[in-house]
Parts: sequence; structure tokens; C-alpha cells
Amino acid sequence: MSEITIQVKFFGAFRKFGDSLNFSVPSGSTVAAAKTVIQKMLDGEKLVLDSVLSSHCTILQDNDILENDAELSILPPVCGG
Repeated sequence: MSEITIQVKFFGAFRKFGDSLNFSVPSGSTVAAAKTVIQKMLDGEKLVLDSVLSSHCTILQDNDILENDAELSILPPVCGG
């Protein structure tokens, strides 16, 4: 199984970790698996699992499959009025 490269851009509460993060996962990995990798790379940041990953035009579901290199964004949950 081949590896794919994911670039994740940070927004909101994730800005404290910089602008973005690059990592590799096996092609065919789920979005949930990618979020687990991100969480580990960010020293166990719990907010990762409550956040969503998005492509340029779609909010991804945890069971979506990542088959190709991708540029994604991680969007933390938002509260407010």
C-alpha cells in the first residue's frame, strides 16, 4: 500500500501550532485515522477529535477515505452567539 502526503492548514484554536502540518498516511486511510495522526503530532491535543477536516469545497466525514495527496484544513468547533 502506498503512502499519501497530507497538508493540514490550521485555523482558530489550532493557530498556536503554526500555520500547517505535513504528514503521510497509507493510501486508503480514513479521515478518522488522519485525525488520530494529527492528534499524536500535536502532543495529544484533544480538540482534534472534536474538529472536522475539510477540502477546498467539502466537509469530510470521519469514515471518508483518503486515496490521494491532499491539502486539507482542520476546523475546530465554534461556540458563540
